[in-house]
Amino acid sequence: MFSDDAGRLQPIWAFLLSALLSVLAFLVAGYAAAAFAGDHLLRFEALFRPALAVILLAIYSWLLTVGNHVEEHRIAAQGLPLSPGWAAQFGVGCAFGVLLIALAVVPLAVWGGLSFRVVLTVRSLAKIALLFALVISGALAEELMFRGYPFQRLIEAIGATGSIVVFSALFGVVHLSNPGATIWGLVNTVAIGVLLSILYLRTRALWISWGFHFAWNATLGIVLGLPVSGLRLFNVAVHATASGPKWLTGGSYGIEASAPGALAIGIGLAIAWKAPLRRLETPPGLLSSDDQLDRELPDVTN
Repeated sequence: MFSDDAGRLQPIWAFLLSALLSVLAFLVAGYAAAAFAGDHLLRFEALFRPALAVILLAIYSWLLTVGNHVEEHRIAAQGLPLSPGWAAQFGVGCAFGVLLIALAVVPLAVWGGLSFRVVLTVRSLAKIALLFALVISGALAEELMFRGYPFQRLIEAIGATGSIVVFSALFGVVHLSNPGATIWGLVNTVAIGVLLSILYLRTRALWISWGFHFAWNATLGIVLGLPVSGLRLFNVAVHATASGPKWLTGGSYGIEASAPGALAIGIGLAIAWKAPLRRLETPPGLLSSDDQLDRELPDVTN
């Protein structure tokens, strides 16, 4: 019931166990960061996000060992193989994220209004460096949770389509607690989850989705000074104010709840589906859902 003939944990049970441990990791990292940071939000995030990424890597490595009998290349098995082209894919993901933010922000600047307040000091520059580290580790943690081991095991259990639906919906729902969250924000965030899932499926790796996730948040929050899913945490040196109707600006949630944001995400979905992305090589001997994915998505993965 719980394991196959080789003693490996059945995919559905591996998914459920990893989901439960992911929630536990989130709570442990959160409480530990709060104990050291107190009421200092930036300090809390700087501790919480890297800690969560490290804990998740450790948990999924353990599950791969005891549940899937993977003795080596455990980080690669989670979607982070150091195969030829991994750095290029991360860079492509970053460029892709910047492009879609530009597509979403330009209509706001043309038909609405954007005003910027810039404060550059030695202290703010130091905070910017910290924020980039925070954003890249936070993006990794979310990719591991939503496109990593749990997602991969659910693919083996119910297939790619159902897994995309489940994890994209979860990706949207967890953002509902953010300030200014709206139904349109939820819909757009779910669509971003679909986009990131497709990027993983096209390459069988997290590099491009991690790069996209990082660049999207960094460009939107640190560089442009706009809200990131309702959060103003990243607006240290640049603080932007958007004016115009809510459908154009997304309100306090930001462009991720706006019509231009939806249009940019739609264009991104088309690009992610059709762009000539290369599948990274998987180290030999690793369990994966590649064969099943090749059967389900031949036009996308080949």
